[in-house]
Amino acid sequence: MRLIPYGETDYVTIRKENSYYVDKTAFIPYFENAAKYIMFLRPRRFGKTLFMNTLAAYYDVLEKDNYEQNFGGLDIYNNTTPKQGQYMILKFSFASVDSNKNNVQESFNTQVFDTITAFVNRYEKYLPENTAEYIAGANGKSNIALTRLIHLSNKTPYQIYIMIDEYDNFANTLFSTDEDAYKDLTHGDGFFRLFFNVLKELTSTNNALIGRIFISGVSPLTLSDVTSGFNIALNLSIDANLNAAMGFAESEVRAMLEYYRDETGVFKHSIDELINIMKPVYDNYCFSSGMLDAERVFNSDMVLYFITNYKSQKGRIPEKLVDPNISTDFFKIEKMVKIEKDFGEKSRIIMDIVNTGKTYFELNPEFAIAELSLVSNLKSLLYYMGLLSYGMDENGYPAFVVPNETVRQQYCRYLAKCYSESLGWRTDSILLDSYWEKLSFYGDCKPMISYIASVMCENSSVRDFDSQGEFFVKGFFLSHFCKSSGYLAYTELEADHGYTDLFLEPLGYKRHAYMIELKYCKKNSSDDTVAKLKADANAQMQRYLADHRIAEKCTNRKWELHTVVIVFRGWKMEVME
Repeated sequence: MRLIPYGETDYVTIRKENSYYVDKTAFIPYFENAAKYIMFLRPRRFGKTLFMNTLAAYYDVLEKDNYEQNFGGLDIYNNTTPKQGQYMILKFSFASVDSNKNNVQESFNTQVFDTITAFVNRYEKYLPENTAEYIAGANGKSNIALTRLIHLSNKTPYQIYIMIDEYDNFANTLFSTDEDAYKDLTHGDGFFRLFFNVLKELTSTNNALIGRIFISGVSPLTLSDVTSGFNIALNLSIDANLNAAMGFAESEVRAMLEYYRDETGVFKHSIDELINIMKPVYDNYCFSSGMLDAERVFNSDMVLYFITNYKSQKGRIPEKLVDPNISTDFFKIEKMVKIEKDFGEKSRIIMDIVNTGKTYFELNPEFAIAELSLVSNLKSLLYYMGLLSYGMDENGYPAFVVPNETVRQQYCRYLAKCYSESLGWRTDSILLDSYWEKLSFYGDCKPMISYIASVMCENSSVRDFDSQGEFFVKGFFLSHFCKSSGYLAYTELEADHGYTDLFLEPLGYKRHAYMIELKYCKKNSSDDTVAKLKADANAQMQRYLADHRIAEKCTNRKWELHTVVIVFRGWKMEVME
């Protein structure tokens, strides 16, 4: 039985160990024919490093004799391109560069210089006899070493394919902690800008030794800031032909599940049941407006995490559907899209996205740090980070949507911090834990709801949000419900002829689910208005309860479904039943 390559990014190792490999080699010819210098961006945990290592194995002259072993049985094996096995691979990874502003330049310099030294040792037989000594003479200065290496262009039989993985990793982290330090490395005479200056210069010479460049990362922000130093790469990130080049299409996930079902014999759920569990949490990414009618893309890391745990637990659904490592992604969001203590424009944008699940803007393919204050650029950054995706609104018009509940949880955690910082309150964690226990184990959600309502009502600062009352209230509840790892908190869950306001889906062994319909009217509204909203909410609830999809889900997962109707008048909760 094939190993599940969860966490494995070395393509050659995956093939040697006969691990399960989702074949993405059909995309290699397209990349090869598109341009010599390419930038390709995807959110974290979508298999960028593995894909780059696949390219490295395919083009490496030292792996040419291992072509059948490495690629036999895959799509590319029967569609081999002219450039296969024709390059020396110089692959930089900036994932481990120390982002501390006091160490970043030395760490970067060391990383680049060590990579060049390893390259010289690997391709010794193709390089002039004294290359190692020549490079060592750069005395650890990476840009000098790179320049010296490339100047050997007329003395080697093969060109170099330069690959840069996680190009923006340390720069993004530095930006999130110290904008001035970030500007120093990407502007003027900054060392990172100089690195790309050198690369560009060395591609423009006659008989240049650099034949191809492939750069991967998360956002175009950093490359835009060094753009005058490097503006030759073609950004293929939203090319419709490459929508599924990374991540897994649903058909690929089904094939993987079917394989492990047949090989292990431990599956206790049908493939459809497992897909229905995974879809709301891992799926629904689309990276091109031209692919709205195509299969959505699953986060590959999360799929492998699920199957690894489901298999090891012999057919039990993992108690935690979300990989704990995803918490590190939340901290990156919090740092990149900084918390505003005044609940400013960014916070309100995110509150709107959380409540509606969508937003509208024109995606900007590149933008610099100085332009990040523009709303369209902020939303573009959210897209590149995987927090928004191409989709359609409820009327079938193109929009950018929150792809799944894992992402929504990240937004809600951010929003909870915004509320906390803006309103200056702190929750009583001991009291909150006792309310979660009642909600989770005893089917009693009233203490929790009353507590959240009281926190909001007693805080005078919320009066500042009268114009956004309904969104503010719903966002406030949602951000609190998302604090529990035992539940997924949905908003706008599709039900019969409508969308539920809030739905709490239990995870693991928990059995109490909650459907909440929340209504809001202004503080000067009449009692008749409150009564009408209550009646409307009850009518909607009965209609939603008739939805066979919700009923089947509760039956299959052995949930007891509780319904709650809440009506707020201003900041006071008038109805809870």
